[in-house]
Amino acid sequence: MPFSAFRPLSLFTFRPDQPVTRQEAAGLVYGLLEEMGVELDDEAEIPVFGGTTEDIPQQVLEDWEKYHSSLQRPSEPEEGEEETTIPGDDVMFPTYTDLDDSWAKDKILCLEANGVLPEDGTGLFRPFQNLTRGEAAQILYNSICRWPELFSLTPVTESPDIHDMDGRPDAEAVLSLARLGVVSGRGDGGYYPDDSISRAEFSVLLLNLAGYPLMTDVEFDPLPVCTVIPTPYISQVYPSAAWVGCEPTSLLMGLKAKGYAQNVTLDQFLADLPKTSSNPAKGFVGSPYVPSETLRTTIYPAPLAEYGRRYGNVKDFSGKSVEELREEVLLGNPVVIYVTLYWKQPYYRNFNIEGTTQSLLRNNHAVLVCGYDATTQYYYIADPYNIDDRYHDYFYWISADVLDPLYMVRQHAVAIE
Repeated sequence: MPFSAFRPLSLFTFRPDQPVTRQEAAGLVYGLLEEMGVELDDEAEIPVFGGTTEDIPQQVLEDWEKYHSSLQRPSEPEEGEEETTIPGDDVMFPTYTDLDDSWAKDKILCLEANGVLPEDGTGLFRPFQNLTRGEAAQILYNSICRWPELFSLTPVTESPDIHDMDGRPDAEAVLSLARLGVVSGRGDGGYYPDDSISRAEFSVLLLNLAGYPLMTDVEFDPLPVCTVIPTPYISQVYPSAAWVGCEPTSLLMGLKAKGYAQNVTLDQFLADLPKTSSNPAKGFVGSPYVPSETLRTTIYPAPLAEYGRRYGNVKDFSGKSVEELREEVLLGNPVVIYVTLYWKQPYYRNFNIEGTTQSLLRNNHAVLVCGYDATTQYYYIADPYNIDDRYHDYFYWISADVLDPLYMVRQHAVAIE
C-alpha cells in the first residue's frame, strides 16, 4: 500500500497488535481514499451544513431516519412547527463536537461530510476510543456505498459463515463485506463485532478493500542504538518561578521538541492548565507557582496528556515497561516521566484528596526523557528544575540503574509523538 496512505505509528515500528483508535482509523481511510483518486474536501455534496438530499447514499438517509424515529417528540407538531423529516433544504446533519483535541479533526469532519462515518445521534466521535471490528466494517461499507465505481470487488465463491451478527445495526455492513471477501471471521463462526480491531487486522481490511497486492519482501530497519532528541530547554525556576510546575514544564519542552506549541510561553501554558482543589486526577492541584505542605501539588498523567492534546499528538504512557519507555525514546519521541526530586528514594505523606486520606509520594518530580543510549544504558534528561544554576540549561545523562527503579514505583508517563 502506498506509504502516504498507510504508515507506521512511528519511524521504525508498526506495532501490529496495538488497537486502532477511531481517529487513527479516520486518518487511514482518508489517506486511502485520496490515494485511490477521491477528491475529498469539506464542502462535499452530502449536506452536513445544509443543502439537498440529492446524491446522498441511501444508507445515510436510512440512518438519519432511524435516528429521528428514536427520538421522543410529540405525535402532532406544535402550532406553527413543521414535522421533522429526512434532511432536505436548510437541514443540518449532526456534527461531531468532541474533536478539538484530535490531530485528525479535519479528516474526521471531511469523512463525515462525505457520508463515510456512521452517526449514532450523540454528536460525539470519541476520537481516542478504540475502533471496534463492527465499526471498522461500517466505515468501509459506507465508503463502498459512497463511491461504488472506485472499488473493483467481486463476490467470493465461499463467504465465511458468520453467526453473531443477528439484529445488529452493522450486520448489513459486515455480511456484505464478507460476501465480497473484505472481512472474515476468526475461524469459529464469529466476527466479534464489539472487539477492538488491531492495526494488523485493520491493515488487512484496507488492503482487501483497495485490492492492493500483498508485499512479502518489505524490510524494516532495526531500532537505532542511540537517539538524542533536540529539545529546547525551559526552566520552571527562572524567570517563571513555577516552583512546583515540573510536570507541565517538562511537557511543554516535549511539545516544542516535536514541533508543537512553538509560540507558547511557559506562563501561557500554565495559565490554561486545568486546575483543581485537591485531586490530581482531575487537574493540577493548587498553583504551579506556590509550594504547599498540605496540598499534593501535581497533576496526574491522564489529565496532563488530555491538556497536551490541545497542542499536539500526546498520549498517557502510564503503565509502560522500561523496555517500552526506551523504545519510545529511541523512536524519537520524548517522554515525561514521574520520578523523585534529585533521584532520591521516595517517601510518602498523607494528603486529603476530596475528603479521603491518601498516602502519596511527597518528593515527586517530573523530567523529560529526550534520549537513550542502548550501548551504555544511559538516558538523556531535560530537567526543568535548574535551581543550582538557574541561568543555564540543565541536561544530563543518568544510568538506567538509577532511573528504572524510580520510574517503576508509579510508572507514570506522558509521551509526545
